[in-house]
Amino acid sequence: MLRVLVTGASRGLGFELTNQFLAQGNRVFAGCRTPTSATRLQSLANAYSGQLSILQQDVTDPRSVDSSYAYVKRSAGALDLLINNAGTFPGGFPNGDSLRDLNRDDLIQTLHVNAVGPIMVAKSFLDLLRTGDRPKIINISSDAGSLQNKTEGGYYCYCCSKAALNMLTRTLANDLRGDGIIVVAVHPGWVQTDMGGKNAKLTIPESVRHLIRLINALTQDDTGQFYSYDGSRYPW
Repeated sequence: MLRVLVTGASRGLGFELTNQFLAQGNRVFAGCRTPTSATRLQSLANAYSGQLSILQQDVTDPRSVDSSYAYVKRSAGALDLLINNAGTFPGGFPNGDSLRDLNRDDLIQTLHVNAVGPIMVAKSFLDLLRTGDRPKIINISSDAGSLQNKTEGGYYCYCCSKAALNMLTRTLANDLRGDGIIVVAVHPGWVQTDMGGKNAKLTIPESVRHLIRLINALTQDDTGQFYSYDGSRYPW
């Protein structure tokens, strides 16, 4: 049984990751900003009594992160898997932001949620991961964070934030290599989420099935890498 924390778990990939890990018999902590409105998570909690805890967790709020850490420590004492899934995409796909409408507030907020939030959550939960069983940190990134594949303009906020997350992943992996904690960035594919849109190629359950298969197969040799959902390495 894994002890799993999923951030941004109220919808999309986060919800389905929670759902599939629960179905496999794991203990899951589901972080979301407003638990009272997370009705689908509440239904899961009723179906998986004792397996799922819903945590108030805003990855941009240190007090919220500290509170969620304290709950996991009291409840489980350790953590085997942290999935940094919470994210934002100003404008969404295919609109995004152009140079003309780019503004400072959107850029700062997107960097805060998509890059600063994940590294600070990881830092907060490190002692629980260090005592976990084959611990892993999975940062849900995007193909939009690939410098090599950035061949068009636009999408400033999202692309910059995911590129920053990739560098933070690489740096954290090097720092934690001696602790035996595997850290990777993962592109989940073009998925039919609120961000990806209805024309995306992958359904949410399909993407998550691939992601879990990849997560389970990771070894120490993989730490610091950027993977696509299908297990192939993605270009930086």
